[in-house]
Amino acid sequence: MVGKDAHQYTLGDLMRKQVFTSLSAMALVGALVLAGCSSDAAGGGSDGGENAGTAAVAPGTAAEITTGYFDFGNTEGSGGPVTGGTFTFAYTGSILSFDPATQQYSGTSGGNEAAAVYGVLSEYDSEAGKYVPAMAESVKANDDFTLWTIGLRDGVMFTDGTPYDAEAVKFNLDRVAESGKGWSTLWKQMVSSVTVKDPKTVEVKLNSAWADFQFLLSQAPGMIASPTVVQTEGENYLNQPVGAGPFVLKSWTPGQSLEVIANDDYWDGRPNLDSVIFQTVTGGDQAASDALLAGNAQGSYTGNIPVALEWLDPANGLNGYARVANTSAVLLMNNGTPGNPDASAKDINVRRAIAQAMDTTVIDQRADDGLGLPNSGMVVWDAPSIWQNDDPGLKFDLDAAKASLKKAKADGFDGKLDLLYQTTGEQAALTVQALLQTAGFEVSTTPTSAIGDIITRVLVNKDYDLAMYGWPVPDEPGELFTSYLGRFGVEGNPTGFYSESLEDALKSFAATDDQEEKKAKLADVQAEFTKDVPAVPLGGGIGVVTWAGNVHGITVSSRVTLDFSKAWIEG
Repeated sequence: MVGKDAHQYTLGDLMRKQVFTSLSAMALVGALVLAGCSSDAAGGGSDGGENAGTAAVAPGTAAEITTGYFDFGNTEGSGGPVTGGTFTFAYTGSILSFDPATQQYSGTSGGNEAAAVYGVLSEYDSEAGKYVPAMAESVKANDDFTLWTIGLRDGVMFTDGTPYDAEAVKFNLDRVAESGKGWSTLWKQMVSSVTVKDPKTVEVKLNSAWADFQFLLSQAPGMIASPTVVQTEGENYLNQPVGAGPFVLKSWTPGQSLEVIANDDYWDGRPNLDSVIFQTVTGGDQAASDALLAGNAQGSYTGNIPVALEWLDPANGLNGYARVANTSAVLLMNNGTPGNPDASAKDINVRRAIAQAMDTTVIDQRADDGLGLPNSGMVVWDAPSIWQNDDPGLKFDLDAAKASLKKAKADGFDGKLDLLYQTTGEQAALTVQALLQTAGFEVSTTPTSAIGDIITRVLVNKDYDLAMYGWPVPDEPGELFTSYLGRFGVEGNPTGFYSESLEDALKSFAATDDQEEKKAKLADVQAEFTKDVPAVPLGGGIGVVTWAGNVHGITVSSRVTLDFSKAWIEG
């Protein structure tokens, strides 16, 4: 790869390379580490490695690459942590509510803010490739992964002085099940009962085996709020949350900024930082990057290729973390929901025609300058995934698309579709529109400037026809399973598509912790996905979070949610 201009490298170039050297060489290859489609680059709203000394090290072998996670820059720092200072994280998202029972947080939509206040019962250790206890002291399963025991730490208190105990955990988990929002549907599908065994022990019985159940404990269900505050404050609780996490809410102007300050009584020691400010930026990822590079912020997140190139330029001296995603954006097709019960994609021939019309290579070229990972299946083919199989999904075939559309029209389909998309992904959306029209569809478009608008239309109101939706799904098994089960394996889901055979295949994948067995099981899932075409993947990509070169100690969990409890600012 030597001798090639850094900006010519694609993510595929990087992933195909079997052996990597230190990331001092990332001055050469780093610019393209992040060159995948993203929720920003490909249009839509969304829902590890180790450093050696002060020189960041890229994955050393293909086996390490397949984990899909790595650090860059000097994330650990040198010398000891320094106490004090304020860290400002500027990004295009924001938190909508501090009620974990009703939310599906992520690092791009409130997860960082909520985790700072509540902490999480478990976290995903991307370097080790496994889930580990966090606020919980232990999380253990029985032999068939149907019964999970959560052990809590002694002496942990909410910041209102009440105990963080088994009754509090059960209270919160029961609220998740009862809310009818957030993770509620999935929780009720997977969880049979939550039982307090003693003041420090909670048992969770599942309806079916799930080897990666801790994923849910790393998400909003694992964020435990003070029952006292929830019960006594009513709606005020949403604006004045009380948890036992590393930080305490100081101020919040919704949609603009939020500040948390260090919890002096945090169980794992007072955080090094005095405070963290989350700043919502208008103007997209480039505006957030401008704030970062100008020194007006110390951290940000992107999936946008030009922004990623800036961040990986060694001259900027940034630290960070990246994860490869098997999908970055998908076309979600409404199969008939309360918001649009007569949606055209209820017809399998319409779904097939849409999928067969998608030339993902053309989309990548026009939207991402050919730097991404165009793909039509559940796992990327231009980079090694631990789940790669022999089924690429429905590939581009214009003649087949026209034939499928002809069958749909013979059954009464009028050929009309409306495409919902975010304006930051306009080029990708216009390309999708052109491809569909080439196949014979009549396509109107509905642009929106806000991620929240797409989330509301798709997830809440379920009122859309066809949506370009940012949907990064990495190799991490818990996230992969819940992503597909929640969209297609649960009745009443936001796409309106449900298949019992797809649900069974997904649950079979979830039931084992053996990687080779999981790989075979996911091949069965892909076969069901190809047969029924519940959505159209547009390719793989990468998500990147970065912070200033003098900031260290930030760790990253599932869905790119950050843990600032050990973060510190050097000098």
